[in-house]
Amino acid sequence: MNIVSIRQGPKEDSLADSGADILPNPDDYKLTDFSDCLIYQYRVLAAANNLPSMQQGLVALLEVGLRRFKADFALITRPVSKQVYEVLAFSGKPSNFYVGQHLVAGNTPCETVFEKNETCAYEDLQGSDVKFQTLSYTVGDVGAYLGTVVKPMHAYSGVMSYLSSLPRQDSFSKEDMLILELLAEGVAAMADQQRMQTQRKLTDQAMFALGSVKTLDEYLEQARLPEVFGVPARVVEVLQERIGHAPLSIGHIAEELNLSKRTLQRRLQQQDVNFAELRDQVRFHYSIDYLIKQHLSIDSISASLDFSDRTSFTNAFKRWTGLSPSTFRKLFRDYV
Repeated sequence: MNIVSIRQGPKEDSLADSGADILPNPDDYKLTDFSDCLIYQYRVLAAANNLPSMQQGLVALLEVGLRRFKADFALITRPVSKQVYEVLAFSGKPSNFYVGQHLVAGNTPCETVFEKNETCAYEDLQGSDVKFQTLSYTVGDVGAYLGTVVKPMHAYSGVMSYLSSLPRQDSFSKEDMLILELLAEGVAAMADQQRMQTQRKLTDQAMFALGSVKTLDEYLEQARLPEVFGVPARVVEVLQERIGHAPLSIGHIAEELNLSKRTLQRRLQQQDVNFAELRDQVRFHYSIDYLIKQHLSIDSISASLDFSDRTSFTNAFKRWTGLSPSTFRKLFRDYV
């Protein structure tokens, strides 16, 4: 009953350095301890959204089982045809797997897990009727196996497997089974997250193609500070000076210009300028800078631009761009 590689290709590092500073360090946890396993898993999942790739999060989760179950290596695979499984992630030694590798896993516990939709645990494969023969990429026979189904809601199901070269001296505990179940749920959550991110990117591309979303340069042009002269220009200057630390109401602006509110309104009207529109343009200009370049929170931006609350700012930004501030940031955060 072999698991054999049927396609060779370049090996990939299982965990890229660029995500190492985001993920918790497994050496800081006693992953043979139940509570430490749970804490570590939680922190990996909390960091997953900020990782450059899902692979890094998957490998970090696999590390929990490697230490808890005393396994030699771990795999996450999904069936691509009958008896053929694709490697989605791996960790441990030997490490000569690669993501995208195809394995023949017919008549193995891996196939049993998927076909029967159940967890399989074998403490001593060498002493049972179920055997893995020596694998071309391992150091010897597989002595113990623990695996379960990974069942995302919006992505393909797969199998998470832990294998040891030697049989276990003890049985897998109830806590082991619970940790395995939680690991599988974490992997499923990451798979769903990646699927949704992919769908959002496709949606974004379609929106750009249809012209319902402009390019960042077009939005920047749209949000340029108004080119005005005389009193309107002084209003823009005062608004800029006050943004982030003082109210932006027409009464406050008039006071700083040593004018009454009515006089300021009259002088603006003489040049066919509306104060609210002028202030909106200045706010729009700064909101893009705050969202994309300075990465301020929505609440901070709302306060800096003197909106009464977050909802008022969000509604204004939707009026200016057709997008919410959070959606705008997601679309363009990598452009600057």
